[in-house]
Amino acid sequence: MPFIPLRDGQQLYVRTLGRGKPVLMLAGLGMHSGHWLPFVLPFAHRYKFYMPDFRGAGRSSDVRFNQADVFQNHYEDVVDIIKYLGLSHYLLVGISLGGTTALHLQREQGFADVKAYLHIDQTPCIANQDDWPFGLFGDKQRLIFAQIKQLAQLLDQYADYAQLSDLPKAARQQAASTLADILVLISNKPVLKPLFRWLLVSPKQLAKHLPLTQIADCRAYLHAYTQLSHDYRDSLRQCQTPITVMVGMNSPLYHPEGQMRIADYAPQVKIRKFYRSGHVPLADEPLKFVREFKRFLSQHT
Repeated sequence: MPFIPLRDGQQLYVRTLGRGKPVLMLAGLGMHSGHWLPFVLPFAHRYKFYMPDFRGAGRSSDVRFNQADVFQNHYEDVVDIIKYLGLSHYLLVGISLGGTTALHLQREQGFADVKAYLHIDQTPCIANQDDWPFGLFGDKQRLIFAQIKQLAQLLDQYADYAQLSDLPKAARQQAASTLADILVLISNKPVLKPLFRWLLVSPKQLAKHLPLTQIADCRAYLHAYTQLSHDYRDSLRQCQTPITVMVGMNSPLYHPEGQMRIADYAPQVKIRKFYRSGHVPLADEPLKFVREFKRFLSQHT
């Protein structure tokens, strides 16, 4: 049954592939379950992969959030999936947003049924703090969060609209300009601002180039990342489950040192560095990812 019932009465799509030992794969923002397929297919004869489409993504695109904290929402959905499928002694994989969701699961109820966890390009604390400069966007966080809050305020004025592409032209242009400013800050390439703005200004281009197109989902994520401080460092101290951390050494979102600091908290951590990768080692170094993924699977089964 590909659609699994959730506690709020909605249904989440979960793609299933293979046979054998269970592996739960949690995707990043802008991903859907199909993005995992090239990487899990070589191992489908020995493992059974469960790959959810999170709310608002893939075949779960019509499933809306029911609370302000998207991380809590995703965590509850994952719990519902685990219970419905009866998963135990399974391997867990999370990239970016999926990594935060996995750490949320660990904080809320532990990894008692998780044999091993693969964590891909995510830090254990999203917001910068006095003792933590490695949050989302690193030393650019204040500037980028200010731009994100500006975009959130704009979208709040159009909460009754469904899609970004439905916005009036002036609002769409303003959103595109703000998004271009954010992308320039992330890439550190001001010369690209006209290109970014051009790509994002039309309804078709918005739908094509943005990972989120539903205004309600955009508002939920903007709020969660800028207003909520999720810090999983203390809970990781209680984690006895083996963790492998794949680090994009050129990640523009999460400083590599912050990712590797997971080893300062959890007692069983292995670091795998991807020197030619940004935020998505799957795309930047796919062959190396497959090798390291194979090693992770074989070491813990």
